[in-house]
Amino acid sequence: MGYISAASPTDALHGDNWHGGYYELSIKLGDHDDGRLDVALNSLWEAAGLSRPFRHREAERGREETRVSGASLLAGHLDAIATIPGLGATLCTVIVVREESFESGVSQYGADWLDLCLPLGALGNLDQRVGAYPFDDTAPSRSWREPIERWFAAIGQAVFRSVPFLHAVTGFEVSGVEPSEVNSGWVGLFRPTHQGALAIDPVSNW
Repeated sequence: MGYISAASPTDALHGDNWHGGYYELSIKLGDHDDGRLDVALNSLWEAAGLSRPFRHREAERGREETRVSGASLLAGHLDAIATIPGLGATLCTVIVVREESFESGVSQYGADWLDLCLPLGALGNLDQRVGAYPFDDTAPSRSWREPIERWFAAIGQAVFRSVPFLHAVTGFEVSGVEPSEVNSGWVGLFRPTHQGALAIDPVSNW
């Protein structure tokens, strides 16, 4: 059997790139607010240096103009190519999660979460050290996670300067995680200080 090369990590049409779950920066912005969401999204996009947005699930994605705006994001995920310093270029997707619950038949609104998501499939095609993470405890992860964590920290700081948020979490599938649920050291945690700065508790267990 001949050698089959991996897909390019920036090929949005290759299904394997979107498999395996997401390594995420998940930001809890606060109560639903379209204006704040728009500002936070644009700040994140600029700080991350993401490419022009697109929607990989659309058959004719190249024919429709997709803008970086809160309204566009509320209409569906915005995909892009991210270039991570020290690691390389890979696909990513940005999503918003608007919490909502129902009590006695009445809708109760919660918080907006803004998530920058890196699919493990694309990361694995970018760097073979990603391996079977997070399911293989023997797979070395610091070599590729540390550049991502540094990148996430810079993005989080930039967003916080534009839109002070409640907190943010970094790691595998962390959207919706509260500080009380964080297993110290295994994920990154960003929290405002009483002085109005953003404190970062970095990952220490790789």
